[in-house]
Amino acid sequence: MRDLLDGSSGISAADVTRDDRADNVLIAAALGLFVIHVVMAAVMGLVDDEAYYRIWSLAPSLSYYDHPPMIAWMIGAGRVLLGDTTLGVRLVAPFCYLVGALVLWRTAALFYGREVARTAVWILLAMPLLAVGGILMTPDLPSVLFAGLVLWALAELDHSKNANWWLAAGVFAGLGLLSKYTNLFLGATIVLWLIATPENRRWFRFPQLWIGGFIAVLAAMPVVVWNAEHDWASFTKQFGRVGHSGTLGAPIYFVEFIGTFLALASPIIAVLAITGLARVARSTLRNRRSGDLLLTAAILPMLVYFAVHALHDRVDGNWPAPIYPPLAICAALAIHAIMPEQRRKAVFASALAFGFLVTGAIYADALHPLPLSARMKAPTEQMHGWNELGDAIEQKRVEAGASWVATSSYATTGQVAFALNGRSDVAQLDQRIRYEFLPPLPPALLQKPVLYVELQRRVDLPLLKSKFRNVAEVGTLTRKNGTPAGATYRLFLASDPLAPPL
Repeated sequence: MRDLLDGSSGISAADVTRDDRADNVLIAAALGLFVIHVVMAAVMGLVDDEAYYRIWSLAPSLSYYDHPPMIAWMIGAGRVLLGDTTLGVRLVAPFCYLVGALVLWRTAALFYGREVARTAVWILLAMPLLAVGGILMTPDLPSVLFAGLVLWALAELDHSKNANWWLAAGVFAGLGLLSKYTNLFLGATIVLWLIATPENRRWFRFPQLWIGGFIAVLAAMPVVVWNAEHDWASFTKQFGRVGHSGTLGAPIYFVEFIGTFLALASPIIAVLAITGLARVARSTLRNRRSGDLLLTAAILPMLVYFAVHALHDRVDGNWPAPIYPPLAICAALAIHAIMPEQRRKAVFASALAFGFLVTGAIYADALHPLPLSARMKAPTEQMHGWNELGDAIEQKRVEAGASWVATSSYATTGQVAFALNGRSDVAQLDQRIRYEFLPPLPPALLQKPVLYVELQRRVDLPLLKSKFRNVAEVGTLTRKNGTPAGATYRLFLASDPLAPPL
């Protein structure tokens, strides 16, 4: 098997034993992290986006306003198996992470051999963004997985010369397009890889290439159909970012983009990844090796786009997530280029230690907010205090004589709906396109008084007064989120709607 992977021959028994032992250690580490991810998925509260996507899973649709439907389908599958619990919502995430690591190993091994593949997977496991992504159910999870599967299919195609791998690539590309619009960049990856060398251009003569492309388009049709039925709302929302013009030349977003990458990849891994990418890009220009071509084409289009985008607008740290696995291979190549071996081992150990340290700190903060995180109000604050807040909201609803609960943000809607667990109907008063897939609430219910609940900084009194004649504040509640002051929610009792409120 090793001969097939790295093309070597005449390997001694000691080398095989050493490789097998190293593989076993990596497998044990990956399985150990899988167990940790399952436990963390069960005990951590949902973040706002997860709670919102859970609502999607209540009524599966061809697509949704914010993203394609894959994440809703995955959450729905987990909830069918384990119920409407945090682990049910997140069940698929640890499995996707484990499969992603296996796929990366195979891809790297086909192009660069087992040793580089092992190093790449270790780097992948130590990247904080992907480690956290192995727990949270967001569209980045399937997006990264299917992007990795496309690269694997192309690696198998290059290795075996079997044109049928184009069919697999088409399936994975289509499923990626059902996951997140970012996966459109995989089209650029495939085209660049095809046209870069005469050897690759010959694939244009094979029908499997075109059939694979047709499969990808066909798989993505639910998203197109949904958008056609909804005035292209999702396409307008997401692709409108491309044309958004902020302050060109303002350095803050670009600096933030760099800083976020250093944090989410971890600093040592980030430097190694960019160093390796530079080496791979130079090799691509000189030698046109297939593996180098694929890595370069998988990373540079998306990286360049987001770097340019950061010159005038914010780039969220998770957006470039699909390039992190190929960057892990670049980091591994950079490590194996280091001489002497003693220094190489030291750099590798430092990269892993720092990466796992950052990841461990994030996990610890998610379980119990750390002092610095509490002062800075880190995103992990979203995970805390919802069960208690839900109980308090339900008690206040009964006391106030309200029949349902209203909000004015998707974050509060998702979290309160999950916390109330069916005890009351919850609906967001505005942006109804986010929920058009849900069965409508009974008109008789909507005529009854409603308890409006919203985070203090998101309260929209003009919206509330535009829908109800009588609006009166009935108190505040505090969600204990690990910060000194907590999160304050204002409550209003609204009645006598001016028109159907939804």
